Amino acid sequence: MALTGKKRSLTLEVSRTVAGVAADGYPKVYRGLNAFGSFAAISADQMALMPVADYEARLAAFESYVQTQEPGLDIAATCTVQAYY
Repeated sequence: MALTGKKRSLTLEVSRTVAGVAADGYPKVYRGLNAFGSFAAISADQMALMPVADYEARLAAFESYVQTQEPGLDIAATCTVQAYY
């Protein structure tokens, strides 16, 4: 594994508000290391070591999965990326 200085993550926090107030049950946190769809649960080490193409495939499937759980959510249009170093 090459050290690139980048850290992989598959965590999405979804917030919904109604009239400026958090909707019941929100925010929700979805973790792509957990099992979803046809993907098995993996460890952070497994994710760190997987080939880029495999990570990108899991990421795309994870985004699709979350969007099916959250009707009306468009991750590409609403995602705010937050990096932690």
